[in-house]
Amino acid sequence: MKISTIAIAVALMGSTAHAQDIYAGVAFDYGTPHAGDSQTAATLLFGGAYDMGVLALGAEAEYGAAATFGGDYDTARLRLIGSYDFGSMTALASVGGTRYDAGALNYTGYNYGLGVQVPVTNALDLRGEVIRDMMDDYGTNVTTTRVAAIYSF
Repeated sequence: MKISTIAIAVALMGSTAHAQDIYAGVAFDYGTPHAGDSQTAATLLFGGAYDMGVLALGAEAEYGAAATFGGDYDTARLRLIGSYDFGSMTALASVGGTRYDAGALNYTGYNYGLGVQVPVTNALDLRGEVIRDMMDDYGTNVTTTRVAAIYSF
């Protein structure tokens, strides 16, 4: 699956300007590839969600840059995210497209993930997530563990 396919799906859902919950966040990612060295990344993310009671559906875009000098690659993801609100926490599931930018080489693939989001204040949430990137273009598959702070507008 190419990222352009996910971008079209996100566009068909409508713009995030009409979403009930618009958010932005920062994350610390730790990626463990099947081949090669592990990598840490600082990630900026933003998205919007349509609230349907205890269920919500949304889209999220993110860009992660290697947090250490000499990092192997930068990461860009577009994801569709579904959530279920349990009251004191929210469970997340996602699917989308991934692109790794490794200098002159670029790899694309798809991703899926599971996570939990816990409110700290009315506008600030903490998120823990595991994202699996399945790379098509001879890149290695990567499992990313994420801790993020999400601010809702």
